[in-house]
Amino acid sequence: MITYAAPTAGGQSFVDYVNSVPWVIDERQNNAYDLVPHAWADLDTTTGWYPSPGPQATDEVKVLIGTISKRTKGNVYVQPGTLCLMNTGYTSLAKNLVNKTTQDFLGQVAFQHANSTYLDLVGAPPVPSPPVVTDMTPTFGAPGATVTINGTGFSPDSMVDFGHFACTKPTVDPSGRKITVRAPDGTGVVHVRVTNTLGTSPAVAMSQFAYGGPAPVVVSAVSPTSGKVGTPVTINGSGFANGATVHFKDKASGSVKFISTGQLTATAPDLFDVQQTVNITVTIGKATSPTSPDDEFTYTGR
Repeated sequence: MITYAAPTAGGQSFVDYVNSVPWVIDERQNNAYDLVPHAWADLDTTTGWYPSPGPQATDEVKVLIGTISKRTKGNVYVQPGTLCLMNTGYTSLAKNLVNKTTQDFLGQVAFQHANSTYLDLVGAPPVPSPPVVTDMTPTFGAPGATVTINGTGFSPDSMVDFGHFACTKPTVDPSGRKITVRAPDGTGVVHVRVTNTLGTSPAVAMSQFAYGGPAPVVVSAVSPTSGKVGTPVTINGSGFANGATVHFKDKASGSVKFISTGQLTATAPDLFDVQQTVNITVTIGKATSPTSPDDEFTYTGR
């Protein structure tokens, strides 16, 4: 019996029963930095993660893990089999998720538990990737509007959903990187996702469609990603307009320049703590961009 990435299965009586079976092999193969196998035995130990280059758990993450740990309500959980650890040197990691933020920590948690990570750790041959949507145009319009979806992993059998509603007759480019569809009936702001036999694309900010408009306000990238107070930062995304307000965490930038609906520049304002990573958000009217690892800026001083 060999398990991979399994959380603790039960109490000591269950383990004693399992261990009484004369297994030829009885192993539990775990990524040393996979949080899931620590539930429900010693989840609190993960608050000390991750080693350099990070990310380190934020106070919010520590509270979250502590709260989840208490769900055991005093029960003691153990795991049968011989523990075999992989990735003990923390050489397999999502290198774009290393800042000390809650988003980066949770993103790294997902990466360390992913099937693809385990397949890589055991030396399995590469498997085809499921579809991924990177962006689309336009990002707003009426039902029936022609929409071009960009990404990777698209195949002739790909289907497209706008929220809960499916599109009919999507046209998939032979390159596997573009799909053209007509928006189905719908309301509000929805995620556009592509599904084929390999899976469904994750929901991303740049694949939102707003029925009736305006375009969703989204930050897709910032450059540079670090600097001192006063650093001019280029912000890319969608749905931008003249008069936009840009915040670095909770502090508004005093200098914002509108370049286009997809780009702004803003100067990093002074913060009380200038040794931290913050989210850059853009506000247009009542709409504010959702936060993600793509909008993070790390202060390096004044």
